[in-house]
Amino acid sequence: MNLDGNFPSYEKQQEIKTTVDDIKNTTDSTKTSVDQVKQDVANVSTQIANKNASKVMRSKVYTSNGTFTVPAGVTEVYITGGGAGGGGGGAGNASGNPGSAGGVSSFGNVLTLNGGSGGYATTGGGIPTPTPSGGPGGSQGSNAFNSAHPPNGGNGGWFSGGYGTTGGSGTNLKAGDGAYCSGGGGAGANGGGAGDFVIKKEVAVAPNTTHTITVGAGGRGGTGGSSGGASVLGGNGGNGLLIIEWWV
Repeated sequence: MNLDGNFPSYEKQQEIKTTVDDIKNTTDSTKTSVDQVKQDVANVSTQIANKNASKVMRSKVYTSNGTFTVPAGVTEVYITGGGAGGGGGGAGNASGNPGSAGGVSSFGNVLTLNGGSGGYATTGGGIPTPTPSGGPGGSQGSNAFNSAHPPNGGNGGWFSGGYGTTGGSGTNLKAGDGAYCSGGGGAGANGGGAGDFVIKKEVAVAPNTTHTITVGAGGRGGTGGSSGGASVLGGNGGNGLLIIEWWV
């Protein structure tokens, strides 16, 4: 049987073979690239899953002013703490004075936590009408002598001071002081407000930079006189606090 003319020439066959080989090489190269992308994705996923697997959480506690230098390689820190609590109001048969506001706590110019307001006072030994004396992060202060309200200043992340005394008739009476970031108790007046408070707030930082740490001082309790010569003192607000944590 004569098949002449049914097959391409030798040159044409070589051209077809070259084209097929090129297609195969391109396919193999594409497959290799896809496999590499899949491996890269798998590696990234593993790194994300094990982000902190080989790291250790470090922390530093500030109860007074200072500085914090971000360690090399650290780009975020976690902050827990707050501004100082306000002092509780004072009272007496003649006069009463409000407590002073708590001081601000801050992490450089990156994070500011306001202190709580001072508690309102009362005059003449009466029971004051509750007033919104707390800072933004705390609840309203309450009256230490009034059983209808809990004997606390405003609450934030910590309980605040309740009412207490230093003695009997003719001896100074004093409401309890607040714990960290909490208001002092009111003495026949309103308790101080708690300061703004955050828990493990993530803050972006640059490695090797130094930040000024400010820790607010608690507000002073208000004072008042009494007919028996004793003073009726509001509790002092609790000082501020900052706890800084980071992974290394």
